[in-house]
Amino acid sequence: MRTEFTAQIKKLQLWTAETAVLVAVSTGADSMALLDLLAHLPANLRPKINVVHVNHQLRAASTNEAIFLTDYCAAHGWPLYQTKWPLTAHPAHGTEAAARQFRYDYFAQVLRQQQIPLLLTAHHADDQLETLLMRLARGGDVQQLAAIATERSFHQAKLVRPLLPFTRQQLRAYVTQRQLTYFDDVTNQDTQFTRNQIRQQIVPVLKQIQPLAAEHAANYAAQLQRLLRVNQQQMDQVLIENGQFMATGYRGELGKWQSLSSDLQHLALDQLMTRLMVTQGIEVSQAQKGEIRQLLQGPRAQAGLDLAAGWQLTKSYHYFTIAPAPAPIVAATVDLMPGATCQVEQWQITLQPVSVTGGTDVDSIEVWLAANELPLQIRHRQPGDRLPLRHGHQKIKRILSDKKISQQQRERLWLITTQQNTVLWLLGVKKSQLFNPQQTDKIHYRITIKK
Repeated sequence: MRTEFTAQIKKLQLWTAETAVLVAVSTGADSMALLDLLAHLPANLRPKINVVHVNHQLRAASTNEAIFLTDYCAAHGWPLYQTKWPLTAHPAHGTEAAARQFRYDYFAQVLRQQQIPLLLTAHHADDQLETLLMRLARGGDVQQLAAIATERSFHQAKLVRPLLPFTRQQLRAYVTQRQLTYFDDVTNQDTQFTRNQIRQQIVPVLKQIQPLAAEHAANYAAQLQRLLRVNQQQMDQVLIENGQFMATGYRGELGKWQSLSSDLQHLALDQLMTRLMVTQGIEVSQAQKGEIRQLLQGPRAQAGLDLAAGWQLTKSYHYFTIAPAPAPIVAATVDLMPGATCQVEQWQITLQPVSVTGGTDVDSIEVWLAANELPLQIRHRQPGDRLPLRHGHQKIKRILSDKKISQQQRERLWLITTQQNTVLWLLGVKKSQLFNPQQTDKIHYRITIKK
């Protein structure tokens, strides 16, 4: 097996004799085989071995295993980093997932503190088969059927599984031939855990039907991973051609998106959700993706959909955005007295008598105002708001619709009104056209806006 393992390491080309690696060792047969295989690589391929071990304190034998590994590493001159999972941190339910989280958090800590670039684990072809079956039964994205990748990023380092081409049987034969000491984890026989149930009850049946089931699963997973890598590159290009990634989120051109074939829409949306949300640990169900596709293809000019973890899809006329939902609007009214200036978001608003000279770099409107119309109010729009024009009024809602301003933007627009709620200015959109000649009971004012 050493020859095949050496060929696998040459193929991966992930380290040299100068590279430090951190090997996760449980003292089971698989991880002990990995340690021995690494130690017997040719000198030009043999990395600098560091070992990491977590005593989960779930079994009485854990203490003896930790003592054995301490002596074993000392005998070989390998640095050993180990810790215990505190009993007080053990949850009442979900022990397996919690133990894995603690274990990998500790691995990340050691990698960071020791500045080691590679973490090696002893996952093998049978693990791949079990994972594939679990994910097939659970359902979800096709990416999940790629199961365990040979290598992937892990915090600031890389996680590598060099034993994936090899089966559990091959590794057991190797440790037996080498007469290596290892410890069997008795909890691996507990069929209350889904993986153990698959391992003990389903995989043996599959191997009776096809003895090479594990090898075939590893081969299928490798093929699927290659297809997915190519697909991701191509779908990234589709997304760039049909929209743009923002600092947080994505803005797409609706017409271009709708012109894509149904298959392209499915694949591009999968990649978009992966980039925006799944990589952040946010799950997006197939049902929710179906809702997104239906909304984007539907006839409504404006629509919205709440997604997981505070994300939101907003469709507005020619565009759609997928981004974290904006903070809720706090209803507020700002009073503006003559001679005063106030700041409302990006707007600097001033009210002065016309006799006071204004700057040349500001936008303005002139009005005649009576004392009872002051102070002016700066507020968000309300139902029924109308903008005075020279011949009548125009509903604010109609103005926003004509200008195709999205619902999200509408909710954040500011208006300047009198105390009688006469709208003088819809900021950033349109001014009133008051036929307001000089009047003896009113004062001539200029409202100026500067961004």
